[in-house]
Amino acid sequence: MVGVKSGGPGRVPDGRSSRWTAHRAARREEFVDAALRALAVHGPDLHIGHVAEQAGVSKPVLYRQFADKADLLAALQERGVAMLVVRVAPALDDGLPPLERVRGAIDGFFSLLEEHPNLYRLAARTVPAGPGGGGSGVRTGKALTAAELTRVFDEALHHLGLDTRGAEPWAHAVVGMVHNTAEWWLEKRPMNRQEIVDRLTEMVWAAIDGFLRGYGIELDPKSPIGPDQMMAAARRHPRWPAAAASDEEL
Repeated sequence: MVGVKSGGPGRVPDGRSSRWTAHRAARREEFVDAALRALAVHGPDLHIGHVAEQAGVSKPVLYRQFADKADLLAALQERGVAMLVVRVAPALDDGLPPLERVRGAIDGFFSLLEEHPNLYRLAARTVPAGPGGGGSGVRTGKALTAAELTRVFDEALHHLGLDTRGAEPWAHAVVGMVHNTAEWWLEKRPMNRQEIVDRLTEMVWAAIDGFLRGYGIELDPKSPIGPDQMMAAARRHPRWPAAAASDEEL
C-alpha cells in the first residue's frame, strides 16, 4: 500500500486555505474602507500612517495585507472602478430613453466625485501598478470608458447605416468633455451637482443629436430607442446612406 505525502497531489483540502483566503480578502476591503476615510479626513496625499489610524491598527498589521503602498493604491483604484460601475450600470439599460441614459451615466460619475473627491484627485496623479501602468489612474479610466462608449456608438452607427469609423473619435470627444468639465467643477464648485449634470446632459445630447441631424436622422430623446426604431428613423430620410444608394440604383 502506497501512502500519500501530506501536501502532495493527493491531499484533500480541509477548507482552512479557502477560509484564510476569504478572511484576507475581507481584511483588505476593511483597510480600503479605512483608506477612503483617511482621504476624506486628510486630503489626497495618502499616508499609510493615516490609513492605519483610521483602521485602528499599527502599520505592520496593515502591511500584512498589502505588499507595499503601491498595492494599497491599486486596491483603492479597483474600488473606485467598482463603485463607478455600480453607479453607471443603470444607465446602460437600453430600455430607457436616450436622454435618461445620458443623464444617468453623467450623474453616476458626478455622484462618485461628490462623495469621494480626494479619491479622484489621488487617482489623477497615481500611476497604476503593473506592466500596463502607462499613465494616471484617471487617464486609464478615461481610456476604458472611451473604449466602452466606442462599442456603443459603433453599434448605433452600424444600425443607422453610417460610417462606424467615427465611433472612436466621437467617444473620446464625449469622454474628454465630461472629464474636463468634472475636474473644473471639482475645484471650483460654481453650481450644485444637479445643475452641472443637467447642463452636461444637454451638451452631450446636443452633440449626439447634431451629428445625427447632419444625416437627416431625428430621434426622440424621451422615448426608448432600439435597433428597429433607429433603422425606421433612418429610412425616413433620403440623406441616409442606404436610402441614397437605393435611389442611385433606381
